Amino acid sequence: MKKIFIIISSLIFSCQSDNKSIEEVINSNDIDLIKLKRKEITDNQQEIYKKISLIDEKLREIENNSKYPIVSTINVKNEIFKHYVQLQGDVKSDKIISIYPEFSGILKNIYVKSGENVSQGQVLATIDDGGLKQQLAQLEITYNLAKTTYERQERLWNQKIGSEIQFLQSKSMFNAQSKAIEQLNKQLDKTVIKAPFSGVIDNVIAKQGEVVYPGRSNLMLLVNMEQMFVVSKVPENYINTITKGKEITIEAPMLNMTLKSKIRLVANFINPSNRTFRIEADIPYNEYKIKPNLNVKINVNDYTNKNAILVKLNYINMDSNNDQYVYKIINKKGRSYASKTIIQTGKDNGDFVEVLKGLSANDEVVSEGARKLTNNSIVKIINN
Repeated sequence: MKKIFIIISSLIFSCQSDNKSIEEVINSNDIDLIKLKRKEITDNQQEIYKKISLIDEKLREIENNSKYPIVSTINVKNEIFKHYVQLQGDVKSDKIISIYPEFSGILKNIYVKSGENVSQGQVLATIDDGGLKQQLAQLEITYNLAKTTYERQERLWNQKIGSEIQFLQSKSMFNAQSKAIEQLNKQLDKTVIKAPFSGVIDNVIAKQGEVVYPGRSNLMLLVNMEQMFVVSKVPENYINTITKGKEITIEAPMLNMTLKSKIRLVANFINPSNRTFRIEADIPYNEYKIKPNLNVKINVNDYTNKNAILVKLNYINMDSNNDQYVYKIINKKGRSYASKTIIQTGKDNGDFVEVLKGLSANDEVVSEGARKLTNNSIVKIINN
């Protein structure tokens, strides 16, 4: 009962103390009330000290962080790295020909126009035969007579009638007429110009009515756009790395086009004048945008590492000993230190470089802010 009275009294005093100012409590001359007020003020003071301490700690942290360099970092990992050698190439085709006549005469008819697609064996033009058909007609009469005579003499000879000389003379005459007709037909065939393969008539050069001559008169240009390839000259120091079957990309900057292919041929001959060897690769279908003799860029995959550590070239610094290094992040006791780490690099692709020694997968490397660092600098890391 006495304890309950004390608790109730304390609550009453506390309420009275909370509601009264310090002056009122002091003027009351109530010792219990004054003690209670003092305790209340002391408790509030301790709470304020705690809050001030937290604020001071945060301020010190902010002030310390503001003194440390701010950097960005990346974590390196194992990646596939492909290195390419860039070469110049020319587009070629085995099926680009200038069509010349094999018979002299007047160009009688031209049946195609520039830009027209033609099929193998299609008649492109004809040349006036100069009377060969009339000669053939007359020769066929003589041939038929010789054939009839030969067949009759052959029957007689088989029946052992007639002389051997008559039989041999008729046979000789028949064979001679047969060969004459064969030769004349060959000459007539030359008056008809046919497409040797399917393609596009790129340019009709001759004009109807002109007199044309074998080996001298260029009639038209025929191009096959479906079987083109690229040719390039490779320096001899790549002879062990650029081999048949290697992947390549073919870039045509003027067309804003990139195609993928593989090397189909690596020549065995090294040109002694420029120390290069020839490679060839097929050009994939490209809607006939790439033309013969177009200059292109070729990127040949000469080296591949399936587990490479890659960093950007601009992450790397060079010291006075010509050693390449990066800053690797080391975390100790809640702080981040930028440790100067010497690395050994391999091939690069103009953007990334292969790190052969000095880094492992998942290492954290400074990507921005390295210029203001020294070895083991304490840093503040901010990554977006």
